[in-house]
Amino acid sequence: MFIDFAKAFDSVSIPKLFSKLVSVGVSGMLLSCIKSMLTDRSQRVRVRETLSVSRPVRSGVPQGSVIGPILFLLFINDIIFSLPPAARSKLFADDIKSYMILSGDLCTTNFSLLLDSIVNWSAKWQLPLSVNKCGWMLISNRIYDRELKFNLAGHPLTKLTEVKDLGVLYTSDLSFTPHILSIVSKAKQRSFLIRKSFTSSCCTALILAFKTYVLPLLDYCSPIWSPYQVLDILKIESVQRTFTRLLSCCKDLSYKDRLVVCGLITLERRRLIADLILFYKIVNRLIETDLVNSLILTPNISTRGHSFKVAFKGARINSRLYFFSLRTAKIWNTLPAAVVCSQSVDSFRKGIQSIDFNTFLIL
Repeated sequence: MFIDFAKAFDSVSIPKLFSKLVSVGVSGMLLSCIKSMLTDRSQRVRVRETLSVSRPVRSGVPQGSVIGPILFLLFINDIIFSLPPAARSKLFADDIKSYMILSGDLCTTNFSLLLDSIVNWSAKWQLPLSVNKCGWMLISNRIYDRELKFNLAGHPLTKLTEVKDLGVLYTSDLSFTPHILSIVSKAKQRSFLIRKSFTSSCCTALILAFKTYVLPLLDYCSPIWSPYQVLDILKIESVQRTFTRLLSCCKDLSYKDRLVVCGLITLERRRLIADLILFYKIVNRLIETDLVNSLILTPNISTRGHSFKVAFKGARINSRLYFFSLRTAKIWNTLPAAVVCSQSVDSFRKGIQSIDFNTFLIL
């Protein structure tokens, strides 16, 4: 379920925000300073030299400031405590993702209770919901014999089959093909604009522009959506293939030779390296994620390998088989002990650069 609040930053109740600040321990001069900043404010509109009548600002936290988003997060953060215990929630700014397992005869009832809890919290703290921007998605490979319908604040809640969450597009069957098609299209457009905008044909400048403006599109959140189907892998790689083929320094060269000349690696290898770096951070608890508790280290009883090998189980469906933790654990367990035991992310990154991963790569 995806929840969005209407004009969230502008709708925060100032008195109720103060009460929440007190409840989390904000007091004294700090509380006085925040109150001074948020009370007795006014605003007016200017069009050229004409000013409107000044109006008092009765709600909201100032946007464009450092403290504004912090205050909003403190205001909304306790919503998770009002939800049913079976629900898990993720908050990012004014967006909430809440999910639960639907099983048994009470599945729809439990989900309806989750919706009611959000509506009650919204009414209590005077933060209105943007119902038109809210929706729910059923992630399952089963075919239900009945149509599920839910209401939010008396309005039908839209059922989603495709959603864009923090810049990543995916479907209800956990397919990232729409996202791949989207980023490939944007990357090709940007590659074309680079060649059209640069009057110089200097390969060094064009390659630098490609690394700066195109590769970030193809690398963003790749551990989430990294493809396993050959067609999707080739679609992504075609962006770099086409760009390097048109460079004056790469004429009549194979793709492999063009990568050497340009100082690039295949996009598939870039994604694999990104997977391993994230896995290293998770194993060493350098980042907070739910996957930390799901990775089980197995004691190394043989003389080969390293002491940070991760146990993994087989998978019945592809969405699980090619999920980040499972696909990366297989590669992680084959790494040399000297690399796995690196003291920092930078040293780990340098250590895996020279490893031959051809066994795990399609290209």
